[in-house]
This record gives sequence, C-alpha cells and structure tokens, in this order.
Amino acid sequence: MSKAKKSKRFHYPLEALLKYRIIREKQAEEAYQQAQRKFLQEEQKEKALMQEENNAYVELRSMMESQHVPDMNIIKLRKHHIQILKKKVLEQRKIKLKARDERDLKREKLNQAIKEKKINEKDKEKTKEKWRRLMEKEEVKFLDDIAGIQYTKKMNIEEES
Repeated sequence: MSKAKKSKRFHYPLEALLKYRIIREKQAEEAYQQAQRKFLQEEQKEKALMQEENNAYVELRSMMESQHVPDMNIIKLRKHHIQILKKKVLEQRKIKLKARDERDLKREKLNQAIKEKKINEKDKEKTKEKWRRLMEKEEVKFLDDIAGIQYTKKMNIEEES
C-alpha cells in the first residue's frame, strides 16, 4: 500500500504500475476473445462433420433399403467413407477440446489480470483518501497557526495599551 505525501495535487506513486495492469488486462481480454473465436470455429467444424456423417448414414441406409440393390462395391465405398468421417469427427473433437482448454486458460489469465488491476485501483482510492485527510489536517494546522498569531497579536496590542 502506498503512502500519501503532502502536495498541492494528488499524485499516485504507483501510477505506472496501474497503467501496466490496465494494458495487461486489455491484452488478456483480447487473447481470451481470440481463443473464444477459435473454440467456436472448431465447434462449428465438428458440427459440420457430424452433419456430413449423419447424411452419409442416411444415404447408405436409403441405398440399402431401396428395391433395387446397388453393387456391393458401392456400399463398401460408402461404409469406408463413413469410417473416414468418423475418424475426422473424433480428430475434430480432440481439436475442439484442446481449443476449449486453451480458452479456459485464457479466461483464468483474464480473471487474474482483472483482479490485479482492481487491487491497484483500490490502493489508489485509499491513497487518495489518505491524502485528503492529510491535507485537511494540514489545513486545520494552518488555520490554527493563523488564529494563534492573531491571538498573540491581539494580546500584544492589549498589553501595550
């Protein structure tokens, strides 16, 4: 916690640190937003792959249920395509989970940066309040001195007369 000093204007001695914390918070916020966008993109890719896989299943099922049965090679190719899509979905899910973990890490860093900035802001407020009280005390001392000088002046005038 910083100390208040006598001065005409309030000067916070840790102003540079506060500015640094504000900049770090903005950077952490931008990093979090970027991680959030990446996570949403990966989630969209996963949904698209899952939809493609479902469409392939529906197409294969309709082929197999139709009255005229296609060549077995075509069915095998479709099944192979579905297996490839399953692998892609699993890989995409892993990528999405990694992006989610990265996003959560960035969120934690953002929360920490916000806490640090708030600590500095509270310290600045408390220091300013201490400065105000100190300056009020100084003003009271000054007024007391003036009153004391006038009183002694008045007493000296009364003694002389």
